[in-house]
This record gives sequence, C-alpha cells and structure tokens, in this order.
Amino acid sequence: MPEATQVTYSHQELTHLMLRDRGIRSGHWMILVRFGHTAANVAPPMDDTAAPGPMGPATISVILDVGIQRVDEPGPLTVDASKIWSARSKPARVTSRS
Repeated sequence: MPEATQVTYSHQELTHLMLRDRGIRSGHWMILVRFGHTAANVAPPMDDTAAPGPMGPATISVILDVGIQRVDEPGPLTVDASKIWSARSKPARVTSRS
C-alpha cells in the first residue's frame, strides 16, 4: 500500500476531532481560523525563462490559530457536540485467546 503524503479534513471533520480531543459534549461548534495580515513590496514569482519583474505592493496573510468556537444557532459549518458522543458505539468487549 502506498504511503499517504497528504491528508485533508472538511470543516466538520476537523471540528469533530477537536471536540473529541477536548471532551466537549454539548453545544453547536464551528471551525475558527484567525489570520494575521500585512503588506509588503514583493517581486513577482520567477521561472527559469522570465526575467525578474518589477517590485509591487502585495498582501500577506498568515494563519495564526486554528480552533473551534461555540455558536448559538446551528448552521452549515456547525457540529452538534451532543451527537458526536451519543452516536459513539460502545467499545467492543476484549476476549483473551488461550
């Protein structure tokens, strides 16, 4: 089996994982991404065939934090924490082999 080189999650999957990680069992939650923004003068990307272009103003965004936030109303990106835990199946009984 080939080794995975990329794994992605939907907004709801990521929220679900974070709710489980923190043991949160109630409320409607959604993904939270906090960005930082700044501006700078930059040169456009170059390839091997193009000469460097002129410098120009650009915006730069960086992801500062990824988390979850509680919301009052359900929506298309929310996860109901109570459904995560109620849908969880009971652990299988471990039997020893002799």
